[in-house]
Amino acid sequence: MKRIRIAIVLGSAAVLLILAGCAPAPEKSAQQPAQPEFKSAVPINDIMVSIIDHNAHVIWNAAGDRSPGKPTASKYSPKNDQDWHYLEHAATALAASGNMILIPGPPKADQDWVKDPEWRKLAQDVANAGAKAVAAVDHRSLEELGTAGDDLLVTCEACHKKFKPELPAHVAKPAEQPEHYGKDPIK
Repeated sequence: MKRIRIAIVLGSAAVLLILAGCAPAPEKSAQQPAQPEFKSAVPINDIMVSIIDHNAHVIWNAAGDRSPGKPTASKYSPKNDQDWHYLEHAATALAASGNMILIPGPPKADQDWVKDPEWRKLAQDVANAGAKAVAAVDHRSLEELGTAGDDLLVTCEACHKKFKPELPAHVAKPAEQPEHYGKDPIK
């Protein structure tokens, strides 16, 4: 009989422990500090030009011609480990930049953009395309890299159509984007 009582008490304690583990988390107390508000030191436009546009061109150029029926590599396609490593940096920067453009910089437009649900979706789409590019680099697949680049292009065009149809104030320099200026970069 004593053994039965001990088993009942231990079984009840085990059930109570399991139920306590399933209980909802306690609400945050008013005494816990609030998460700080993030503010960027630079305008989103600068992040777009210096990080997103620059690295998007690295991906697009490396993927080569994606025309239906005649995909071909370009002079910017990776030829060795160092080239793939460079592409890995560009893809990683794109994957991270989706979050960067959710942090408003000083201009008022930044404040408005980050509140817009469509902006937030497009920022996630940039991050997703960057993640696809990272996977493509991991697989060393120009085809996958081209698909990631295509996703990025659709996202960029949709974003510019709604949020920034005029040319950006900060434009990349020739060494950063030679394809815009007709000369190869100096290596």
